[in-house]
Amino acid sequence: TKAEGVLKALDGAEVAYMVVGIPYKLSVWESTWPPMMQHVVNGCLQTGTKLVFLDNIYMLSDESMPHMTESSPMTPSSKKGKVRANVNRIMLEAMESGKLQGCIARSADFYGYTSSNKSLLLDMVIKKMAHGKIPQWFYTVEKKHSFSYIPDIAEALHILGTSDKSWSQVWNVPTAPAMTLAEIIALINHLVHKHLKPQVMNEFMTSILRMFIPPLAEMKELKYQLVQDYVLESSKFEKTFSYTPTTMEEGLETVIDHIHKAS
Repeated sequence: TKAEGVLKALDGAEVAYMVVGIPYKLSVWESTWPPMMQHVVNGCLQTGTKLVFLDNIYMLSDESMPHMTESSPMTPSSKKGKVRANVNRIMLEAMESGKLQGCIARSADFYGYTSSNKSLLLDMVIKKMAHGKIPQWFYTVEKKHSFSYIPDIAEALHILGTSDKSWSQVWNVPTAPAMTLAEIIALINHLVHKHLKPQVMNEFMTSILRMFIPPLAEMKELKYQLVQDYVLESSKFEKTFSYTPTTMEEGLETVIDHIHKAS
């Protein structure tokens, strides 16, 4: 968050990977994200470092959710989406000017074997079912939803940072075909040999939970991502780099195996 800190981090680096996460709170995002990205871009310009930025899809329009491509319009309705759009513009303008050699990688909601409170799918569905508990989801389980697998994201970032094909572009990270939550839950039931049915939380139940779980209150404005199909199109990356994303079944099986080994 400070210019001198960025320069220290960039010292001696040919490529920098911007994968910073800050508290999931609008006021923190508004005050921290834009100046932080400006410091990073300025630092890369000063040192000649290439920049790969891992982003989400909040900056895209609500109408883009069923088919999100690299050219989907950045016209968000949410306040967090507007912050992400501003952050994108800082980097895009530096790339378009020819001064910055960089690229933006966008991920869907992600899953993998990671810490708590980082992945809705992991915390509310995979972990619960791996332990024989009822999975939970918001509003509906009948809409398609893309989930990017963390190891695929990591490999994609490495590829982007080491290829001459990647610069001055936006890339959706390789992501398996979208499935409905009902299909994902059925797949996990198959993997854990259970017949668990989901608890689908409607607006009333969700509003009660928001009073006790601060991150859910922060998610209220992003309801549009959960009540319609949410499909990340990653064919550009897959074709350019001959990359096949991990299947949902393989990814879930690996995560469940990690959970069981850690129990």
